[in-house]
Amino acid sequence: MKRRHRIRRTLILGGIVGAVIFSGIFFFPASVTRNFQTREVLIPRGAGVETIAGILKANGLVESPTLFVLAARVLGHDRNLKAGRYTIPVGASIYRILHQLSSGMGKRDMVTVPEGLRVEQVAQILASQARIDPSRFLALTRDSAFAASLGVPAERLEGYLYPDTYPFYPLLSPDEVARVMVDRALRVFEEEMNLPGARQGLTMHQLVTLASIVEAETALSSERARIAAVFYNRLKRGMMLQSDPTVMYALGIYKNRVYYSDLNVKSPYNTYRNRGIPPGPIGSPGRAAMHAVLFPLPDSTELYFVARGDGTHIFTKTWAEHVAAVAHVRAIARMESTPEFSGPIPPPALIVPPDSTARASRAEIVSAPGRRSPRRVSGTTAPARSHSTSKTSKTPAASRTSSKSTAKKKAAAAEKP
Repeated sequence: MKRRHRIRRTLILGGIVGAVIFSGIFFFPASVTRNFQTREVLIPRGAGVETIAGILKANGLVESPTLFVLAARVLGHDRNLKAGRYTIPVGASIYRILHQLSSGMGKRDMVTVPEGLRVEQVAQILASQARIDPSRFLALTRDSAFAASLGVPAERLEGYLYPDTYPFYPLLSPDEVARVMVDRALRVFEEEMNLPGARQGLTMHQLVTLASIVEAETALSSERARIAAVFYNRLKRGMMLQSDPTVMYALGIYKNRVYYSDLNVKSPYNTYRNRGIPPGPIGSPGRAAMHAVLFPLPDSTELYFVARGDGTHIFTKTWAEHVAAVAHVRAIARMESTPEFSGPIPPPALIVPPDSTARASRAEIVSAPGRRSPRRVSGTTAPARSHSTSKTSKTPAASRTSSKSTAKKKAAAAEKP
């Protein structure tokens, strides 16, 4: 009887000691450091738990690879550790490391591609954050055969590299990355096009193209459908879209100002010289921009909009109203640039001089009904997703400042179609 009691007590004590040791192995720091540090580790695809343990040991994240392997097998994580790039704190417990590797990459370890970027900008992000060969990636985006193999209804991938956050990590090939981004874009576009009540009459490629222009024109979700409606109204009337972002794309350069001479660039993408929708997207639109062109503001009769300079636009239906809006925005800019000015800003109708239409400069007249020769800048877009504001100088060359980051600069705005 006493012997049985002694054996039972020994087993209980052994269990307690084992539990303490187990907790020490799995839940206490796997390595020790005085100061908080992190290590970035790359877990390649197909790596077994032993290989992963060796990688963690080499980076100073675990003291004993054997204990890590044991813990992984005991906890059932040995076969669900995911490949990727991870930022792991030095001193993290084996349990925490296993949980992180089995959960997959966190946002800080992923690659985020913002809306509105051109393929060149996407390539730069992938090169810096995922070490993707930018030259090879760009070559693929211009390969018509590759585009066809992905199901893209165009000869290039411009506009079809969906802006999102991806678990891309080094060692992925450029074509693997492109396939993931294009597949995501096509699925999102098809989902939106299949929604009940979606606008009909345009091909996917035309919709993506128009969505890319809307994406470049505004960053405000509340204005996208309204801007899309303006473009549809202009197309219906046979008017040119006259969108500055298309001029910037045609120029193929990135700058803060666009001049009168820029509007004469010979390119099918220049909507100041060509009617209709451009031949292709000018950037990568997100779901919201695509939704806007499929569900434009109903019953809209607006034909013009001008940027206020604070991220919003003034929308108008007639040419006279538009000229008044342009003068209003310019007057506000002049008032706000005057140090002694204070008090409420009068509404547009009280600012516009009676002869404003007659005195409208060439920079304001390009969108007048029946005008064909571009003489002004309306809206441009910066390299990243942007909201445009415009500025017209007293010289024959009109300039404007754009981009989401500079939308709050105090600048007078010129006409927006």
